[in-house]
Amino acid sequence: MTESRPYTILDLLTDQSESTQRQLLASVEKKCNGETKSNTTVLSSALAESGPLSSYRTVVSQSVVDGIFKTKCRLDEAGTTDFLVVTTRIMKKYWEAVCFLMFSHVHNWSVLGVDVRDQSTIIVPPDLTQVETSIKNYLMSLDGSGKVEIIRSRIIPCDMFNAGFHTRQGGISQLPPLASMNMLHTIRKPDPLIVIAENRRRLAVAADFDLDLLNVARTEHGKKVWVMGRDPEPPLKYDGVITDVPGVVVAAPGADCCVILLADTRTGACGAVHAGWMGTVAMAARETLRAMVDNYGTDPRHVHAAIGPSVGGQCFDMPISDAQVITDLDPSLTWPSERKEGWVHTNLPGANAVILQNEGVPKENIDLTTALCTACNKNMFFSHRRDSIPFGNQLGFISCRKR
Repeated sequence: MTESRPYTILDLLTDQSESTQRQLLASVEKKCNGETKSNTTVLSSALAESGPLSSYRTVVSQSVVDGIFKTKCRLDEAGTTDFLVVTTRIMKKYWEAVCFLMFSHVHNWSVLGVDVRDQSTIIVPPDLTQVETSIKNYLMSLDGSGKVEIIRSRIIPCDMFNAGFHTRQGGISQLPPLASMNMLHTIRKPDPLIVIAENRRRLAVAADFDLDLLNVARTEHGKKVWVMGRDPEPPLKYDGVITDVPGVVVAAPGADCCVILLADTRTGACGAVHAGWMGTVAMAARETLRAMVDNYGTDPRHVHAAIGPSVGGQCFDMPISDAQVITDLDPSLTWPSERKEGWVHTNLPGANAVILQNEGVPKENIDLTTALCTACNKNMFFSHRRDSIPFGNQLGFISCRKR
């Protein structure tokens, strides 16, 4: 059986001497049985016009962070998740620190530190304590894909609340299904935490809120609610989050699932809810509103709600048995699917509006104009149903302004 050859990233940036480059290349060729050109990317400060390196795929850069970011984009586009970094032994720990921050759970990487002869004594590894800072600064310097766009609701008073949803533009996520404003890190996405953090920073700047006060629901498609101020620690998983502290930002992610923002114009309490079809059937919006009533004295008659971008009924269907709870709310919310027998199209935004009305929120206080279809609007929103896995997530956010 032939041993599989790993994809290789050859570091010729951190030591550019000819002697070191020859030794590293020889090490790669030996490890890969001489067949390296089709599955190797060379990181170098310049293209080789002649010699053995001239026929290799090369990423030209003046810094390791820039070079590895560009290489990661290529690997992700090709679906390559397993790779080996070959560098000098003195740079091994530095490369491990860079890869730990720049890659995610979907990547399986290792670093080979090669003992090179006669390496210059002026070659020293960067300060490992500064690796994260250097990566953050690099990511901040990148041009986003367009401008961060915030969608505000006409129903939620902007003088009292900072609330909105955003489109997929303006971030730095590179893989097309995640480009560019992906807000959620999961084990199935190639975006590392440090990229998500930069995307969230850009949203905070555009929306004018304090990033350190952002609290995003850890969703499980259920109805648990984190009551901030009462519960010292959030549940492991929850789909609703509420607060009555001015300036604290609560948010929920979505990519077809409804994100619902609740604003109590009397007390200043607010909440964010994630409700896909399972959360809608489980009445997540009802449970979140009731938590506001029980903990903050909210009167539903004073609640203003906005339902954000989510999959429209024309693009979403589900088994008729699973949809029965929604049909019971209002028969007009479901209708037969032309694609699958025994399935029905389901209007999830409309269902959540009815759920809120049944709890006492006036119909005129519920904004459905912000519930644009995620599946139909590819240039504006992420959609699991449209893009499958991996897919990006946008956020809905809300806070009561400090008074």
